[in-house]
Amino acid sequence: MNVQEHLQRARQLLAREQPEMAESALSDAIDAAVAAEDLVLLTQARFALGELLFQQERDQEAIPYLAAVVRTERLDGAVDDEVKRAARMLRQLGGVEPR
Repeated sequence: MNVQEHLQRARQLLAREQPEMAESALSDAIDAAVAAEDLVLLTQARFALGELLFQQERDQEAIPYLAAVVRTERLDGAVDDEVKRAARMLRQLGGVEPR
């Protein structure tokens, strides 16, 4: 499977209320993005997993993924939305903003 297929599978699993399986699919998406050396897809996969962990209130597990997203820089703006949303979640986890 490629990265997009793993991400789609994760969305389907979440829709069927199978977060554990979705988490596994997102981990696979990260691995596939690393193998493909695609920074945009890697950032999207990291964000998706960080967001899932954040929503499950698994804060300590979410932080490394969200922090990696925030550190991503692309001049073309391809991941600006993910970076902004991850930064907001990190502020919420740090108590700077309400959750």
